[in-house]
This record gives sequence, C-alpha cells and structure tokens, in this order.
Amino acid sequence: MHTMLANLRPGLLAAVGLLLGGCASETLFQSNFDGTPPGQPPAHVQQVGTADVFGGAGQVVVVGGPGDTGGKWVQIGRPGADSDIAGLVGRTTAIRGPGHYVFTGFFYMPTGTGLASINFETPIPVRPGLETFLHLDLTRENNVQIDDNPNVTFGSFTRDQPFILEVALDTTVSPAMAHIVLSGAAASGVFDYPTQSVFQQASQQFGDVRVWMGFPWSGFFDATQLVVTHRTN
Repeated sequence: MHTMLANLRPGLLAAVGLLLGGCASETLFQSNFDGTPPGQPPAHVQQVGTADVFGGAGQVVVVGGPGDTGGKWVQIGRPGADSDIAGLVGRTTAIRGPGHYVFTGFFYMPTGTGLASINFETPIPVRPGLETFLHLDLTRENNVQIDDNPNVTFGSFTRDQPFILEVALDTTVSPAMAHIVLSGAAASGVFDYPTQSVFQQASQQFGDVRVWMGFPWSGFFDATQLVVTHRTN
C-alpha cells in the first residue's frame, strides 16, 4: 500500500473502532478491488459480499490509485451529458435486520468533476420508491448534502486529495439515526441525522450501498476500501 493511502488507513481503522465502541463486529461487505485488472469493471464476487455495476462501457472500471495514493480504486462517472447514470452497488452477505452498522470508504474527487452520490438501501423494498433510506451527495461545494436537501449540509473535503467517509447507522430506533464523519487529508466534519420516518422499514432491511453518479453531472470520481460492518453484541 502506498504511503499516502497507508497514512490514512490507520485513521480509518481507529474511526471504525470508535464508532463500533470496541464491540465485536462482522464484516458484511468489503472491497478494495485488488482482484480486478485495471481497465475492467469490478468483479461480481468481492472480498466479502458481491458488487453489481451499471452504466455504459468504460463508466465503471478499476484503475490504479489516483495521484500518489496507490492501490486499486473503482472509477465511476459520466463523460458527457448524454451518458448513462453509472455506479456500483455493494451487496452485503446477509440482511441482519435492526441493528448497528458502519460503512467506511476512501473517496477522491478531482477538480471539475460533478456531484457523487452514496445511497443506503434495502434490496427488498415494500414498494418501488422506498428502496433508499439515506442519500448522501459529495457536492461541487466540497461538502456533504443529505437527502437532496440544500439546507442540510455539513463538513468539507479537499479536491484532488483522498478522504474518508464514515457512516454509523442505528436502525434499532425510530427514526433510524446516522452518525456521519468526514476525515483525512484536510477533510473534516461530523453530523448526526435522523432519517425520514417513511423509510423506517427500508432502514431495518439494510443490505445495499450504492456509489454512483447521476444526471446531470459529469466527470469521474474514485473510491476504494469500501466496507460495511455489523455489530454483533
């Protein structure tokens, strides 16, 4: 692992340990894309769990680490206005029901790229439109916007630098609560957010994380070391 990514990795591990409160946990999804050759879409079978990609040719591929980060990353984006929406859905090995979960990932937002999104979803919605119970955007203003609400934003990250996004979910309460942290490489911010009550059932069947770029945004962003854990006691 290259020096820059290695320097961030201990911080991620420490943060995960803090968010889990030192409790035992199981890993439900994990991918650093090491098993996929550069230029190819991520493999379906990941280190833990599976991944499905969507979008046109070349819109979701594994690349070498951006800048001097090292490792392998998935690059996601839309090269132009007519491009398909594109992304990766990380699917956990099991749906554990109401509980405590932590998602972590490294992200890299180049100068000039559009908005990148992360959805927390259930693969078994009650009805269409209720799949996503939490939606985060990495914005053009270099902060995090929640549930498409311009009045609910927090934190800051630096373009052309890798940073860490961490989301601790408590789906045992109603509404489900999200503790969201930005850290690393001049990124910072902490925010506690109650999810919308209409999505409560979806939150209790959490099983998918969608990392993607939608309309009308263009450009490419990178992500790696995507992990979902579940507290077991």
